[in-house]
Amino acid sequence: MQSLRRIVKALENYSHSVEQRFELTGPQLWALWELGQAGPLALKDLAARMHLDASTVAGVVDRLVGKGLVVRSPDASDRRRISLAPTAKGKVILKAAPHPAQGHLLAGLAAMDQRRVEGLREALHTLEITLQAEDLEAPFFFAD
Repeated sequence: MQSLRRIVKALENYSHSVEQRFELTGPQLWALWELGQAGPLALKDLAARMHLDASTVAGVVDRLVGKGLVVRSPDASDRRRISLAPTAKGKVILKAAPHPAQGHLLAGLAAMDQRRVEGLREALHTLEITLQAEDLEAPFFFAD
């Protein structure tokens, strides 16, 4: 239990710090960071990089566009597709901002042995069932 508390507390502290310093939620910074790393991306490609559904990421992108941190533009290779990219203002934030916490989690999982990751997934799923939380909608840590 103490490990779970520490993990949740670390994510909560991180999210609060990012919100105070940059006026962005953790998920907004994560999406901005992915766009900064990968160059222009379609919404579905951004969602895939974040391991989330495109409909979940769409709201985050809308808020980033509204803050002037991301721009939508027609894709140069396929005009039917819309590309997302950080604006100059978004790039300034990226230079000052820490690496997204969710990215740390994914990197940590990617570095683990596949059997350990599967064991962790099974253990967390068991806890989810025990808490009757399988049907709760929880797209992000500490989002709006």
